Amino acid sequence: MDSLGFLEVHAVDHCNHNCRWCHNYSPFSPKKEYEAKDYFEGLDVLQKNKVIPQVISIMGGEPFLHSNLTKFAFHLFERYRKRLMITTNGFWLSIEAVKAYDTLWKMISVLKVSRYPTIEKRLGGAEEEKKVVDFIKKTYPHLHVMFPQKAIFNKLEFFEKPVEVKRYCGNSSCIALLPNMKMARCGAGAYAHLAPEGVLPEGFKKCTQMFYDLQNFKPSSFKLWYNLYPLEACSYCSFSENDIQVSWKVEKGRTPFNDDYDFEYFCNLGKAMIIQNNIPAAKQQIRYLFERFGEKAEISVLAGIASINSGNLQEGLSSFAEALELDSDNAEARKFLHQVREQVVQK
Repeated sequence: MDSLGFLEVHAVDHCNHNCRWCHNYSPFSPKKEYEAKDYFEGLDVLQKNKVIPQVISIMGGEPFLHSNLTKFAFHLFERYRKRLMITTNGFWLSIEAVKAYDTLWKMISVLKVSRYPTIEKRLGGAEEEKKVVDFIKKTYPHLHVMFPQKAIFNKLEFFEKPVEVKRYCGNSSCIALLPNMKMARCGAGAYAHLAPEGVLPEGFKKCTQMFYDLQNFKPSSFKLWYNLYPLEACSYCSFSENDIQVSWKVEKGRTPFNDDYDFEYFCNLGKAMIIQNNIPAAKQQIRYLFERFGEKAEISVLAGIASINSGNLQEGLSSFAEALELDSDNAEARKFLHQVREQVVQK
């Protein structure tokens, strides 16, 4: 065996979109992000034994919630020189955000944008989302962008007692690598530890065939594990009996979006734009943050940083003072206020 096809790794476990029947249980995951090096030991074993993934697929959760997705991708690309793929719900889609990820797109071979009606509505409709996707295609012609014609959601359910496996499940070849050097045959099994109590039947959780420990790698046992089907776990999963496609639904007891994750993401995006010296885009981002989230200290700090980077120290002072009025314990606002006051005095 010399090819794995796709090998999935998580950039983060959590997500900003609470989808019912999420295959990776992201709505239930606490906030958790990884570094690329967390996967190096497992990937090194595969590379040493010439079990070569054609594509390393960066997933989640929602991978764009990672504090530095470009860095995460770079370290994978630099070390293994494999094609990289990212799967996203596209909540971040805008022309300016695409530009801010210029370095990332140069390393990525495949971008898959899953379609969700709730996210499309927030972005201004399906046509607006498509305009941004078309911009990506035009600007980065090397990048294969997967943008389905319509949203398709597979209903993932489990049986308390095993049933006969009647069909082949393509998810059984969605191999995931975990930071503990274990590989799993599908997302539903790989991230079972994130599922709340009572969701998964005991028979599914106890399946010994789901995982392969790369610390005990042997070519013969790995090949047997990789090609085994059905697994014991498959008889508890609805995917192996009937692939039911349903309309999108929000997870029970939750709102569609986790706005705290969105807020943190768009603040980080604004900071990235400032670092790239794209102040007009950063100011546009700040306006969006004020419109969507109202007055928050973090937004005022961001506005202050943008102001001082465009040479307007007095405006920056006002923004940092405003941030402290909103949150007197904001250390970042206090630090910048002190630094800028010193600059003004020196002038």
